[in-house]
Amino acid sequence: MLGHDGVHLADDESYRLPPQTAELLAYLELREGRTARRPAIIRSLWPEEGERLGRRRLSRLLWRVNQAASRELVIAEGETVRLSEVLTSDWQQARDALAHPDWPHTASLTTDLEPLQLPLLVDVHSPWVEEHQRTWDQRRFHALREAGETLLSNGRPREAVEIAELLVMWEPLDEPSHLLLIRAHMKLGAPGRSTELYQEFRRRLRKELGVEPAFDLARVAALAG
Repeated sequence: MLGHDGVHLADDESYRLPPQTAELLAYLELREGRTARRPAIIRSLWPEEGERLGRRRLSRLLWRVNQAASRELVIAEGETVRLSEVLTSDWQQARDALAHPDWPHTASLTTDLEPLQLPLLVDVHSPWVEEHQRTWDQRRFHALREAGETLLSNGRPREAVEIAELLVMWEPLDEPSHLLLIRAHMKLGAPGRSTELYQEFRRRLRKELGVEPAFDLARVAALAG
């Protein structure tokens, strides 16, 4: 579900799911309890269709989903449709990593950071998914910045630079991300690069917002120690 290559099903080998199948599985995965009633699915996935046509379309799709897979992915019990417990997703794994009580001070931090750098459902273009995408982007942006701070405080400035560069590319006017990037370069022993980054950010703020940075370079150098 995460990344730029569409929704894939990875079993013995990975293959890209057809658009309607991908949307149905993603819709159920993002629902509370991974379960939905048939009318809710129809209203969300095919709002332009009436109840009767929507039900027929959903029934055909449910049959095709399970026929195409080597195992039952979707379980229909009367009006209720749910994902099989054997099916997991990279989005679920990323969400669970963020819910870890020690996040981001975990031994698996480097591995956990990989999915957080990926967008959600880039090839699903439906109104129902937009709020999920916005929520995921907000959550992963702040999680990445928190992880960058942890990497820096743990003596891993090079990795902190990589995270900070992604953040400032994503949100060019976000001051905490720029501050993280500048501090990380200071820790790497590159004060000249820190000065360049600070001046670039200062010029951008002046041009686009007419303000000065909330931090100054001297304080950043002091923080870097």
